[in-house]
Amino acid sequence: MELTYAKLKQLAVHFVGNKAQEEGYEVSQNVLTEFSEELSQTLLSIFLDSFTKEEFFQFVHESDLNLNEVFTYSQNIFADDTHFLADSESILKHLYSESTHPNIKSGDLWIFEIEGIVADGEMCNALGIFKVENKEIYVKNNFDGQKFAVSYDKGITGTDLDKGCIILNTSAETGGKVLVLSRLSKNDSIYWKDRFLGVEKIADDSFLTENFVNICTDYIKQKEESLMEKSHFVKATSEYLQEEENLSIDTFAEKTLADPRQQAEFKTVVENYEQEHNIRFPEEFELDEEQAEKLSKKVRKTLKLGKNITLTVKDLENLDENDFVQGFDNDRGRNFMIVYYDE
Repeated sequence: MELTYAKLKQLAVHFVGNKAQEEGYEVSQNVLTEFSEELSQTLLSIFLDSFTKEEFFQFVHESDLNLNEVFTYSQNIFADDTHFLADSESILKHLYSESTHPNIKSGDLWIFEIEGIVADGEMCNALGIFKVENKEIYVKNNFDGQKFAVSYDKGITGTDLDKGCIILNTSAETGGKVLVLSRLSKNDSIYWKDRFLGVEKIADDSFLTENFVNICTDYIKQKEESLMEKSHFVKATSEYLQEEENLSIDTFAEKTLADPRQQAEFKTVVENYEQEHNIRFPEEFELDEEQAEKLSKKVRKTLKLGKNITLTVKDLENLDENDFVQGFDNDRGRNFMIVYYDE
């Protein structure tokens, strides 16, 4: 996300409590529209520097996208921002209605409009929504030329933020584009992303490749007791992801797994993953090089031998099966492995 030309346009700060605790909410009566360049850049840095990568989400709704509250109110602001305060109040009330879990903390709700932001190669306006639940204590000192005084106050830094999003004014017909802070716990993710925002990841090539790599690692985990089978699959998968521009799951299974039973087994892993994560892979999609390269980092380079012995292999892709001999000792009634290595 590029902020070179970005400027704050208007800002409102409300307070939202826990509905289950009947803490209520407080609505700001004013909107800030005048910002010095220094203040604008400082606030943008605090709130936006935490978005380190462009992973886009989109608004969704089970029956009608226009029934997604945050999507509708953000689109109202983009269409006519003279009603910014009223629409930000509607967003506040929606957040309060979803703050029903007893562990949800109260906090300040910052809502601001930005102009001149560049994301995914596009320049557009954007809407920032952040809930600040924690504040840092900082010390201030003043000196008038003769005497000094020390006091303290509470404020926010970028590290205090865990619930926030940037809504871009683009692609409204398909649910828009939303960046979401990734510091959420599982429960906070349900509260913030699912119930309040109502978003899901956009199924672009990067998203599909990332999830396919996760499927490969899930499949490899099932091969803990067969080091060579694990090695062969990792090597074949790495070669496929490096050489091919597009991926078809059927073609992938045929090229990386020689045994039809293994191919069927892998496709079952894919189907289970799709059901568990509520996604559907197309017949073919373009591989994202950056996501494909993550395979080697995610694969566990270990082999578990019984209950208390684990063998770690640094270069799993280039194993020589002649260096490992696995078998069963009938006299002792135990499994064994012989490992040949160079000093």
